[in-house]
Amino acid sequence: PTPPDITPLGDSCAMAGLARRVAVRGQGALVAFALAVGVATLLCALRPAAFAAPIGALLQRWQTIGSTGGRHAESGHGRSWGVAAVVGAAGALSAAALRKRRMRPAPSCCCPRGALGAAAASAGTRAGRMETLPGGLEAYVVGRGNRRAVVVASDIFGIHMGRHKEVCDSLAEEGFLVVLPDLFGGAYSDLGPSPAWWQMLQQAPSVLTPLNTSWSQAEKALQTSVLPFLQEQGCDSAGLLGFCWGAWVVVHACARWPETFRCGASAHPSVDKMTARWGEDEEILLGSVRCPQLVLSSKDEPESWKPGGAAEAQLKGAKGSVFKEFGSMSHGFVPRGDLADPTVAAEVARAMEYIKGFLCKHLPRAAE
Repeated sequence: PTPPDITPLGDSCAMAGLARRVAVRGQGALVAFALAVGVATLLCALRPAAFAAPIGALLQRWQTIGSTGGRHAESGHGRSWGVAAVVGAAGALSAAALRKRRMRPAPSCCCPRGALGAAAASAGTRAGRMETLPGGLEAYVVGRGNRRAVVVASDIFGIHMGRHKEVCDSLAEEGFLVVLPDLFGGAYSDLGPSPAWWQMLQQAPSVLTPLNTSWSQAEKALQTSVLPFLQEQGCDSAGLLGFCWGAWVVVHACARWPETFRCGASAHPSVDKMTARWGEDEEILLGSVRCPQLVLSSKDEPESWKPGGAAEAQLKGAKGSVFKEFGSMSHGFVPRGDLADPTVAAEVARAMEYIKGFLCKHLPRAAE
């Protein structure tokens, strides 16, 4: 059984949060250790005679301990200390960089325990394409020519992972211009539907970017790039759709631009975790939303974000809001669930029907 304070290895989102907490809280010790190793190595290089005796004793002790495992060859002493210096220096630089970029207390991950991990992009030809919006923001765009728009905010793994683009294509078939902006500024690369394991591992640190992307950053991207693009395309109505982290963007944007966005839809929202991460008052935020919201929760969301919970009550100003629970599904199931599982496939299809129906209701086609 997994102890309550240890995160299961399969839970990649929570693992990222755990790694972040360990990294931030251990920075001071890491820096001190790295500097100690660096100083010791430098002194050994400058004054080898003065340190020959103590180092010899340490190495002899190392060899004794190593008799049960790997050994330290005498001819490799210099190389070993050199490696230690490199590792120490790298550790110092990494910790310093982490300290420099930390602007707030260590966040918890935006996904709850038990959430699904990252999923590769879905295979097949996409109907849209990547475009550069005004202001230089990259976005996946599909459904040009339609005057009803849906802006989609991705989950924590970014626009190139999972079924985000497939969802956009499906919405475009309903007559929407769909814009999926890269609100993480290129932190994730497009690895395609069959990335190698080492490519996925290489991108793992990028999961920290969403946790450090503030609402003010997302707001700027929407205001300077996405909204001007919708105006250029002649859109007369717009709504929002968000997954996980993106649900937090949905409620913020609906509160910020009540005249622009007529509705918002969220699947397995992480609003509670992101408001806590940034020190926001969730009740005040939800109370400022005036357009109807669709919230599809999984089994992993807190009770406050399920039908009849506090979030539904706090959205009292958003008349026409709808809350539905998918009690057998894990957090992340809409863009990341395994469609080879018939139950998951059926629930994803049901969730998409809710989303499409809600958006079509509140963003009706203009009269011919």
